Amino acid sequence: MASNANDPYHPEQLLAYLAENPWDAAAIYWTLNLDTTPIYAIQATGAFADRVYQRLREFLEEQTKGEVERISIPGSLAGSVKLFTGQVVPIICPSLRGMYSWNTKELAAAVCKEKDTEDQSKDHIENFLIRVYEELRNLGVSPQDRAINYAATNALLAADIFEDALRKGMELDTISVERSPICRPESDCWDVKLSFFNPCKIFEQAKRVYLFTTDVSDIVPVMVGKVRTWSLR
Repeated sequence: MASNANDPYHPEQLLAYLAENPWDAAAIYWTLNLDTTPIYAIQATGAFADRVYQRLREFLEEQTKGEVERISIPGSLAGSVKLFTGQVVPIICPSLRGMYSWNTKELAAAVCKEKDTEDQSKDHIENFLIRVYEELRNLGVSPQDRAINYAATNALLAADIFEDALRKGMELDTISVERSPICRPESDCWDVKLSFFNPCKIFEQAKRVYLFTTDVSDIVPVMVGKVRTWSLR
């Protein structure tokens, strides 16, 4: 880097340098942070490593412009590394097909526009996503956490559930996850349950449960089957 632009911790300077020297993206440690704390170092491998680093540069540029709040980086663990601060963090080798970035408000609005639902649905979807991000924040290592994180990144699924619950005058109560009693061979299936209640009829009306099964055996989880729903006292 030039003497007047030699700070790799300055995002704009780093992006400007990598735009002219993209091959050096592999020479630095990219970190995935939770708030301001690094939780993973990102190291691309394989035939699409260049595309992964290109995607990381896009994420960083979007972040510096305030266009995104969250990103998803599924991958496999590959040892650990000591950062410049002295902190030791695990290394994750990302899977390009699961790398996305988004803004919560814009995501909720886009989903509702696609589903042609009302503004009330947008507010509830946004609240659900923020609740998962903040209340159920995790490192995404255990299968239960990966199932929860899948629910937080599949906004279209959430839109279907909330659209039906709102028609019944219900609001989100609890979010839970448990191992699925039935699972196809060589899979790791978990049931995510969203429980809703009617705040105007807490004692008169039964709760409504929506359940969907997620297979987390692959690096990128997938939904298995359809959403099931029933009433619960």
